[in-house]
Amino acid sequence: MTTRKISLLGLGLAGVLVLSACQSGPTAAFPTAETVAATRGRNTEDVATLERGRKIYTSSCTECHVARPIAQHSVEQWRQIIEVMAPRAGLEGADRVALEKYVVAARESL
Repeated sequence: MTTRKISLLGLGLAGVLVLSACQSGPTAAFPTAETVAATRGRNTEDVATLERGRKIYTSSCTECHVARPIAQHSVEQWRQIIEVMAPRAGLEGADRVALEKYVVAARESL
């Protein structure tokens, strides 16, 4: 095996190790509704609302920009962000409530 092939193989293995050790994947950055509910002792109705909020966060909020990891902002900062961004995203009523419940519960579960 040539030195170049060995170097590329080593680089590839190092990359796999780095990526497999990463703890900031989608689940960590955007916890599932079940994970949030389990850490907060919520009932099944709450899980449905939290899942709806997570779906809104990971779809509607990413139409215009990258979704930020939940841990990036405090609960109060998230409430302010939702106040500003919900009208821009066309979120009203139950969708806005579900989004806020998910973001707040997810942040508090960290």
